Order: sequence, then structure tokens, then C-alpha cells
Amino acid sequence: MSGLRAGKIGSVQFILNNWFLVLLLTFSLVGLGLKALGVFLSVLWHEGAHALVAIALGYEVREIELLPFGGVARIERMNEAGSISEIAMAAAGPLASLVAAAAFCFLRKWTDGGEEIWGFLYQANFMLALFNLLPALPLDGGRIARAWLAMRLEYGKATLMVVRMGKFITLGMLLWAGWDFWHSSSINLSALVAAGFFYVTSKQENALARFRHMRIMAGKKRRLIDRSILPAAALAVTNNAILRDIVKSIKAEGYYLLVVIDKDQKIVGVLTETEVWEELPKRGLYARIDEFL
Repeated sequence: MSGLRAGKIGSVQFILNNWFLVLLLTFSLVGLGLKALGVFLSVLWHEGAHALVAIALGYEVREIELLPFGGVARIERMNEAGSISEIAMAAAGPLASLVAAAAFCFLRKWTDGGEEIWGFLYQANFMLALFNLLPALPLDGGRIARAWLAMRLEYGKATLMVVRMGKFITLGMLLWAGWDFWHSSSINLSALVAAGFFYVTSKQENALARFRHMRIMAGKKRRLIDRSILPAAALAVTNNAILRDIVKSIKAEGYYLLVVIDKDQKIVGVLTETEVWEELPKRGLYARIDEFL
């Protein structure tokens, strides 16, 4: 990773990406250094909110890196987060940006002088929150939408629905760029870059969805060992049920017990979801559940 390690707060390493340093220098040379610094402090505030909520939920934040057009908080075991935890971590950034926008709006109205910089920071934080709330992966809004859908649908299907939303947003960005070019003969580079970003990252998220779902489920065993207690749910399944159909009903939140019954509605066995996941690589998704007993 290329960038300047700008120090640590606790165990969190802060990194200034090399392109960020170049952009900050360029802005400074043209007299916009203060505004550029304000934007990236706003991004740091946004990413820091993600990090604080992650730490509060028991996750370890390794790094926060500032990039030319945003930032990223790198969180250990993020791929194992359940839906409620993911919503909390994702929502923290936009909420923090809206709080900052409200504060700068107040300062703009109630302080003498400095209206320009307060107004600029108000707009920067408001747009940062608005952009990140778009329902497209990997933005915060996309993560919130997927986590909410995953509480009701199979994880892969939830991801596919949000990926489709991202494609509509990509199309919207392209139409916006085309409209600008048609009416003003200018190229809207920001819209084109955003469209390309959404297209590439949506494809990546769709490809990784099944892998991440497996990581979430496997992570429950570790959480159960660490905490000793997890909320449990039971699923009644017939002994000839196919594992692929059962897996769709196992959600990220809580720990599942599979009560296997025969055609006479008698219990023939009980399986924990850990037993199922550990045997899955050997037996495959099309195995009958009674093969696990």
C-alpha cells in the first residue's frame, strides 16, 4: 500500500494516500488548500464514525486511509458481521456527516465572518452523506440496503437486488453525463468516474457475495465460543429436505438448530448449523439433510 503513515490513535493506523498528498499540494498551489483540508477532515470524521461503532461492536479497526475522493476504514472480520451490526456500522458514517453539516449550517448563520468556509463545509458534509446513502455497493447505502434485505431474503439474492440498483444508478450517471454534454458541450468527468466505479464494484460485490455469506455463517462458531451465549432459532425440516433449500432460511443473526423430522412428524435428530457448515464441503449443497445425521 502506498501512502504516508500519519500516526496512530490507539491501535488504528492513519494513512494519507500518495494521490491524496498530490491533490492536497495541487489545491494548495492554486489557493484552495484550506477547502481541500476541510473536505478530507470531513472524510476523516465520516470514516472515524464507522470505526468507533465497529470498535463498540467488538471489531478491530486496523487502518483508516484517506483517498483523493473519499476514505476507507479497514475493519477486521468485517466479512463476518451480521445484518444488524452491518447496518449500525454503515449508517454511522452518513449520520456523522449529517451532524457535521448541521453544525456548519449553524455556524454559517450565527457567526460573523467565515460564512464562505462554513457554507462550503456544510455543503461538503451534506453531499458526502447524500452520496454515501445511494443504494449501491460498496457505498454505505448499498450495505444498509443489502443488510436489511438479508434479514428477509437469502444473502446472495439480497446482494443481487442491490447490485441491480447499482446498475440503475450507473445508468443514471451516464444519462446525466450525456445530458450535460448535449446541453453544454462539457464532459461531466465526476459522473463518468462515478458510473465506472459503480459498475466495477457492483460486479465484484456480486462475485464475492456467496463467499462472504459463508464467512458470516462460519464466524458464528467463533462468536459462540467467545461470548458463550448467542440468540438461537429453530428450523423444523423433513429428513428428505435438500441442504440448498435449508441454507436459504439460515440468516446471519442468531444461531440455528435444525430439528429433523420424518414423515410421521417424529423427531429423528437435531443438528447445529455448525455441524452442517463443517460437513457442507464434503457433501455438497444437493445432499439430503438426513445424510448429516
